Amino acid sequence: MVVPSRSGTYYPVMSLVDGKWWEENQPRARRLSAICSLVALALVLILFHSEIKGFFSSHSWWEDTLVSLAGIAVPVLAYFELRHSGEANELRREANILRADALRLQEMIGELEAEKAGHLAQIAANTQRPVTQAQRNADILRRHIGACVSVTEGAGGWPSTPLVAEVSEANIVTLFTPSAGSNPQASCVQVDCGELEISDIPHGSCPLRVHVRRRYGPNVPLGEITRWEDRSLPQAAPRFNKGSNVYHATFSKPGSSETRSLHVYASADGANSFLLETSAGERVIADNVEISRRFMLFEIDYRAASFNRSGSGTGGSPHQLFIW
Repeated sequence: MVVPSRSGTYYPVMSLVDGKWWEENQPRARRLSAICSLVALALVLILFHSEIKGFFSSHSWWEDTLVSLAGIAVPVLAYFELRHSGEANELRREANILRADALRLQEMIGELEAEKAGHLAQIAANTQRPVTQAQRNADILRRHIGACVSVTEGAGGWPSTPLVAEVSEANIVTLFTPSAGSNPQASCVQVDCGELEISDIPHGSCPLRVHVRRRYGPNVPLGEITRWEDRSLPQAAPRFNKGSNVYHATFSKPGSSETRSLHVYASADGANSFLLETSAGERVIADNVEISRRFMLFEIDYRAASFNRSGSGTGGSPHQLFIW
């Protein structure tokens, strides 16, 4: 049932006998009813105390009625209490069901998270780059830092056994040959680990055999040092025992008096070591192959700057030079 207001809005009328309203507001309604009953009873007792006393004295059946009401009230109150207990038990059962559902959901979430982690691990494994030969060689050499290796290159072997000095993050290994009796000139050479062939068959005191297919840069002289850690010391500066001039070339620029020159000197002791000096004061010490390569690179730079070779000559080299 709805009742219209003056503004034309309709409001529902709540009935005290409405079961839904009673269930939703039962605790509050019970308290309110009890309080009202007690207040009303107290007012009656106060206002009609003498009349009530006289009435009870002249009508004994009221006393019997009041006594019987106590007997009737007990089962009525017990009924409502049992009904309330039943509702409470029903709510507890529903709460237990909800807790069980929440627990199952948590278990499902855990299973899904575990499945997700497995899929992510599989994705990571599938997207991981395969290990290259350079990486495998670098890992082997890192386990032998400081050890000597037996090295072959081309059709021959190195006269000395260099040490594995370091392996960079880019998988470039540095092989260091320290200064020693028959080899007073220390040096190092770098090689890309992908350009190496490694065998773990020992050769003398060397735990590895290494074949170099191609070097990564030239041979670097390091003076007379005996330890790789001393490469920054003054004695690591390359020293060269200059012998005779085995090749020279001069370059001139048309329309200019500016000239440039290149001179190659052999080692006085006849070793395969040469000194290349430029007119600008640059010095390169290396073997015959590397000196020939550096000579030609300088000449290319000169020609790119419009300098042409105006003269050249050779003094005879103990080791062949590849200069034209």
